[in-house]
Amino acid sequence: MKNLVSIEKISEILDINVKTIYDWTSTRKIPHYKLGRLVKFDVDEVMAWLQSCEVKVYNRGTGGKSQFRR
Repeated sequence: MKNLVSIEKISEILDINVKTIYDWTSTRKIPHYKLGRLVKFDVDEVMAWLQSCEVKVYNRGTGGKSQFRR
């Protein structure tokens, strides 16, 4: 069973402005469900989506290994 939450709750969980969440739903950027006029979010799906958005930075000069300066 899905754990559906409101736009206000997902905004609180992600610490992102409600207007931004509305923008993301209108462009279908964030996974959501439309129940009539209601917009609901499955917390597990949103967290999986968030992980897929992770950007990893590699230093090309070290063959992909991170390099620290001293």
